[in-house]
Amino acid sequence: MKYLTVLLVDDDYLVLQDLQSIIDWNALGFQITGSASNGRTALAMLRRQVPDLIITDISMPVMDGFDFVENVQREFPETYVMFISSYADFDYAKRAMRDGIRDYLLKNELTAQSLTEQLLHVRETLHAQSKTRSLNLRFLLEAYFESSEDAGLPESLLSRRHFFFFLSYRLPLEKLSSHFRRVSQSGNELYQSCRQNILPRFPDACLFVLEEQVIVGITPKQLTPPFSVTALSQTCQTLQQLAAGTGERQVTASYLPRKLSLAECRKLRPVLFPLLHFRNSFPEEAGPDLSVLLDRAPEPVNQVFPYHLLKDSPDRPEVYREQLSGFVELLFDSCDTDGIFMLYHNLLIQMDELCGHMASFPQSGFFQGRSDFCAFLLRCYDETRRCLCRDNGDIYPAALTQAMEFMKQNYSSSSLTIEQIASAAYLSASRLSVLFRQETGQTVNDYLTDLRISQAIRLLEHSGYKIYEIAEMVGYKSSQYFSQVFSQRTGHKPLYFRRKKT
Repeated sequence: MKYLTVLLVDDDYLVLQDLQSIIDWNALGFQITGSASNGRTALAMLRRQVPDLIITDISMPVMDGFDFVENVQREFPETYVMFISSYADFDYAKRAMRDGIRDYLLKNELTAQSLTEQLLHVRETLHAQSKTRSLNLRFLLEAYFESSEDAGLPESLLSRRHFFFFLSYRLPLEKLSSHFRRVSQSGNELYQSCRQNILPRFPDACLFVLEEQVIVGITPKQLTPPFSVTALSQTCQTLQQLAAGTGERQVTASYLPRKLSLAECRKLRPVLFPLLHFRNSFPEEAGPDLSVLLDRAPEPVNQVFPYHLLKDSPDRPEVYREQLSGFVELLFDSCDTDGIFMLYHNLLIQMDELCGHMASFPQSGFFQGRSDFCAFLLRCYDETRRCLCRDNGDIYPAALTQAMEFMKQNYSSSSLTIEQIASAAYLSASRLSVLFRQETGQTVNDYLTDLRISQAIRLLEHSGYKIYEIAEMVGYKSSQYFSQVFSQRTGHKPLYFRRKKT
């Protein structure tokens, strides 16, 4: 339990004694960390350790309560101040209110009950302020990492050095539309769990979210035991357990084993985040210490996989197997998560086109590393090859296979409607919609969109057509709308795939 810290300031020693003994401070969530007999001494103590609450007398030698509070409000504006005085003078109370002090207690009326009630109010106020500050800090940190400016962060935070930990939910590789929808949601979902479970344990941590990654910055003094490789590893495990809470979703946790300022961490982002995506998808490939991956300085693979072999090599499976295994090794050696995902997605879409059904997804949707990823794709190839070699390869009902084939032949038409698709399969539009969702788990429109985007990616990587021409070729009248749908489906703009073109 984290106690709210309290500094008592009064020139009367007996009053200080009474304040400390009149109630059980710890039971109310407070801890008295010091006392002083005048404002000047108290101010010196404040500059060494800032408490959450100050209870101070007004009439004191050297520096009275009013002058003391003026200094506190200027240097430590987030500290809560409560006046306690022997005087029921209205001018005193009026000046206190003018200085922003709302809590004004008279010593001769002070009881255990009145002080307890006041402290409970203070505790509620401070907790509410803490939540607001943590949310504001989150948005400032996210703005800082998304730009090249300081985004209003205090200088004390910018100059502070942290150990940075990175937490994320494990996301299965899925069909294109559901994968990127999950990526956009998972970071915020995990942040809420971290805010609830991590901040009470590490109240001074920087906590914010970028993409699906929750970032936790912890100062060396917060590590237990004191800083060492073991302490970092143990803290990483603790954060992972706290982030997961009692939920069933898997959380991966990584860390950088050196102290960095916010600016230094921000500078690493272009290299760091592809590595985080890679480790999150394939934890078997690297341990939680990210320095091993950072030393590789990976770059995306610029080669394009020969997808035509899937159709052209049913009688020469060894050619396809050799090409696929070599390309997977190349992608994994380069930690190219985007390339791995697009290989996965494009192959499954091609298998769907060739066989009339999507290859069977692994039950969990997770891969630990390159070996089981490659083994899965080879199993899918065997399934596709058997399908191509059979006389009757219809897995779905004949009407549904007919609707899929009609979409493959007519996806380039921007005026294609579900009524036309249903008519080609001799079904009503409503019956086709129900049957399609039952058999494939997705809507007709989602299937058609995935088909169009997959064809667009192929054209971007293998042709010199302009983007607006490709948009028209895959069934979009507006290149702007095409780009919007493309980004939602793939997480990248079309130009990203044009740059990967050989």
